Amino acid sequence: MGKRRKSNTKKKIGAKILTGFIVLLVLVAVIGASGIIAIRTLSALSDELYRQQSLGHSISSVLNAHFTWRQNLTVAVFTGSKFSGSLDPETCVLGQWLETDEAKNISDPVILNYLAQIKVPHENIHNDAKIVIDYLEAGNRKDAEAYFIGYILPQTQIVINNLTEMERQFDVTVIDITYNIRDTQSLSIIIIIVLVCAAVAAGIVLAWQIPRSIVQPLGFLTNFMQRATATGDITISPEDAGSIQKFSSTKDEIAECINSCVVFYNHVSDIAQTLEVISNKNLAVEIPLLSDKDIMSLSVNRMIDILNVMFGEISMSAGQVASGSKQISASAQALAQSASEQASTVDNLSVSVSDILEKTKENTALAERAAKLADTIKDNAEHGSHHMDELIEAVRDINEANRNVIKVIKVIDDIAFQTNILALNAAVEAARAGAAGKGFAVVADEVRNLAAKSADAAKSTESLIKDSIEKAEMGSRIADETEASLEEIVSGINESSQIFTSIAKSSEEQLSGIEQITSGIEQVSHVVQQNSATAEESAAASDEMSGQSSMLEELIGQFKLKE
Repeated sequence: MGKRRKSNTKKKIGAKILTGFIVLLVLVAVIGASGIIAIRTLSALSDELYRQQSLGHSISSVLNAHFTWRQNLTVAVFTGSKFSGSLDPETCVLGQWLETDEAKNISDPVILNYLAQIKVPHENIHNDAKIVIDYLEAGNRKDAEAYFIGYILPQTQIVINNLTEMERQFDVTVIDITYNIRDTQSLSIIIIIVLVCAAVAAGIVLAWQIPRSIVQPLGFLTNFMQRATATGDITISPEDAGSIQKFSSTKDEIAECINSCVVFYNHVSDIAQTLEVISNKNLAVEIPLLSDKDIMSLSVNRMIDILNVMFGEISMSAGQVASGSKQISASAQALAQSASEQASTVDNLSVSVSDILEKTKENTALAERAAKLADTIKDNAEHGSHHMDELIEAVRDINEANRNVIKVIKVIDDIAFQTNILALNAAVEAARAGAAGKGFAVVADEVRNLAAKSADAAKSTESLIKDSIEKAEMGSRIADETEASLEEIVSGINESSQIFTSIAKSSEEQLSGIEQITSGIEQVSHVVQQNSATAEESAAASDEMSGQSSMLEELIGQFKLKE
């Protein structure tokens, strides 16, 4: 059942599908070719129809133009009005149309015969019309009427009759082409309908054969595999066995696939039965291999060997685990007691460090306040030093002003001296003048007295100014000494401020360190408490492990292992 069939049967399904597709493609190609031929034929007929209709419209326009030309000439002849038509046969509407490509490309012999019949009459009516117009211009209206009736009207009627026949012939041709288009359309539709029906019939036959020979067995196989993968159920019912017998009897690739699936199913069933034996705690089994590449059998056999080795080692280790668990239980209890004592010690240490932390926080706050106070004192000392600089500068300005006042007083003293000399000279001159100079002598005495008073006042002011200069110089020296003292005070305050700042920074660092120590002690306390709890849990788990190891020995003893 599992052997492969000969290669000459492996192409049957492909040949069936290929044949069906070839038939459908041929039918589609024939339908397409028929449609293309019909379209090209209808296109040619439509072009010819359009050309004939265009010629008919042109002839109709020419005919209307000749009716209009004859009417205008008739009105001119019988009423004496001016003629507005063309007298040249080449420039009239018919003459211009005869020179177009449309007229020159006419190949219908009937139309060409009509054109030949109107050529001469057309030229004659234009030439005769010139004669009639000459009669009218000469005032010979009677001859114009006779010539018009005798020559022009018959020739014009010939042209109109031939143009009318040409128009009718074009109408007949258009009708024939229209019927031809309809016949071609009907024939094309019938051919396409027949071909489409043939294609549909071929498709129905193929659609009936393919599900029967391909889709049904594949559907059965797909449903079986979907059920197996979805539910794990690989049992074969009597209906499934009948379908396998039916579909495996055909000589094609699907039959080989189903037969191969049956062989593989039998192998999987053998493996499932072996696994069922293993589930009953019997590991002394082995699956026969189909080949060296039988992965499932190799894997199951390897699993059986590994389970035998593993359970053997577990059985040996279970006794050792029982003994070790008892020792671990005793050690864990001792560790739990030590951890409890450590937790108590750590709690006391944590309380002491918390007290130190509070004191350090207070010292840090005081250091920060001292640093701020030192900064305030430093700012005030700097302001005082600045004001002292301004005071020294003011004293220097006063000294300079006093020196300038002494210079002014000296000038006043010189003026008094000169005034005294001038008063003496005036008194001498007044004495020389005698009685006439008595009044002048009195003024000279007053001036001299005023000069003497000015000199005395200048000397008194100079004495006071010198005394003021000495005191101002003394104040300047004192201010300089005070400034030096203030600078030393500012320098000392700056140094103190830096010291207080360093103290505050050190206190903050100390506070941060103590907080870290406190955090570390709390973590240690938490770890010690966890260790204590873990030790207690370990002791309990060790007792539980001892009991479980005994139970494990009993469970493993139930398995039958290979020797």
